[in-house]
Amino acid sequence: MPEGEDASFFLCKELIPGYLDGGEGEYSTPEGYMVDEGEAEEFDKQFPYKEKKKMPGQIF
Repeated sequence: MPEGEDASFFLCKELIPGYLDGGEGEYSTPEGYMVDEGEAEEFDKQFPYKEKKKMPGQIF
């Protein structure tokens, strides 16, 4: 994120007061979070097909 942008979605709390004073850091999304849909579909083909069961009272 650019300097000064709102990062209110990223929260942390010091357990020891002052521990993070002067600290800087950068968060980046781990590569494992980025999934190629095509690769995921190919991976899923390794497993037998399972039909989704719909039970009475289930919310859809």
